[in-house]
Amino acid sequence: MSENVENLILEHLRGMRASQERMEHELREIKNRITSVEAGVAGIRRDAAHDNDKIVQQ
Repeated sequence: MSENVENLILEHLRGMRASQERMEHELREIKNRITSVEAGVAGIRRDAAHDNDKIVQQ
């Protein structure tokens, strides 16, 4: 009986580990996507500043 309980506990721990690994993978993906969004926003701001500079020069 004790062996069955240990096996059940180990099975649950493996499931928890797998779930944690999936969440870590998804978090890395989210971080990468946020970095891309930040880079895009920085580009838009740079372009807008450049456009404003041209307007001021005219």
